[in-house]
Amino acid sequence: MKKSFLNIAKVMMPFGLAFGMIACTTTEDGTPVESESRVALRATADQNADGENSRVDVGAMSVTEFQVGTQDVEMRYAAKSEIGAGINLGNISLSTNLNAELGTSASQPKSNLLIQNGEHQTAVIGEGRTPDGTYTEITFDLYQNTNVEQDHFAYGKSLYIIGEVNNTPTRIWFETEEELRATSRDTGGYAIDGDADLWLYFDLQSMFNGVDFSAATDADADGFIDIGPNDVDGNGDIHAAIRANLDSSVEFVK
Repeated sequence: MKKSFLNIAKVMMPFGLAFGMIACTTTEDGTPVESESRVALRATADQNADGENSRVDVGAMSVTEFQVGTQDVEMRYAAKSEIGAGINLGNISLSTNLNAELGTSASQPKSNLLIQNGEHQTAVIGEGRTPDGTYTEITFDLYQNTNVEQDHFAYGKSLYIIGEVNNTPTRIWFETEEELRATSRDTGGYAIDGDADLWLYFDLQSMFNGVDFSAATDADADGFIDIGPNDVDGNGDIHAAIRANLDSSVEFVK
């Protein structure tokens, strides 16, 4: 009898192990546990603009410095299990990685310097584990920089660009913490199923698309063409035109 019991136990052991493996892939309420990969979210500026002598030429403006603040980053994706089940991407309710390690890291307020001394820079917005799936869009709020001295030009600004227009020093800036939405360059999104980098790509050429800098003035004669809030230097129309382009000037790629 004892031998029979041992034989039965040996036969049942593989089934027990298999059941244990299945149990480990679900939560207590039976929801499947998503597989995850380690991903870094980085940011950079337009790499296709011409440049020489420590500047990046974008249309009528030569850019020497570009900084943008980010916070509350939320990445939306179609779960790998749903894609694997053959569900069309357009019929899937997108999930958010807000509570994932990457989501927590990327959501911290950061000021990202993307052009410095006319040279392109790379900034790490966040990194960590995030659910596998097909990522299609990223939303984030601009972050108003208060981590510098109050007399520093960057203080209180959520995005700024410094350079020259017609050989006159020029400064463009925003102070709002509004939400921007970056869609994937590939309309089908980007599959994450292993360690990878995703990039927020700020296209200055798109940001300045249709903007007429020939009307820019230094109304207060302080030596700077200022293009900012409250119609500073009388350049309110130019500021509004750039603002209208902000959403379309940022996308994400893999």
